[in-house]
Order: sequence, then C-alpha cells, then structure tokens
Amino acid sequence: MRTYDQYCSIARALDVIGDRWTLLIVRELLIRGPSRYTDLQYGLPSIATNLLADRLRELEFHGVIAR
Repeated sequence: MRTYDQYCSIARALDVIGDRWTLLIVRELLIRGPSRYTDLQYGLPSIATNLLADRLRELEFHGVIAR
C-alpha cells in the first residue's frame, strides 16, 4: 500500500481511503447502508473479489467500517 508518510490529517485520510476502489466501496455503503458482501459486488460489478475483500479488511482495520 502506498503511503504519504506525513503527519497531516488529510494525508493520513488519503492513506486509508485513497486506494483505487476504496471510495467507491464507501459510496456504496453510504447509499445502501449495512450491506452484505454480495450486495457490494452487485453495486461494483468490475471489482475483483479478492480486491473487494482486501479493501473491506483495510477499512475495517482502520475503523472506517464495522463488520
């Protein structure tokens, strides 16, 4: 994962949500509310399943989403 490695709130936020697909996953969760994995796959048909799983794990690790 690429990092800006700076002590700045904007740079830190981009470290978490700045990866490809991450903002689209957050958008889907904001639109749909609590969702199942398959609901997210349906909303983002082009995303690879392993990439979706990785991004969800990262978001959960950083406290952006909860399981």
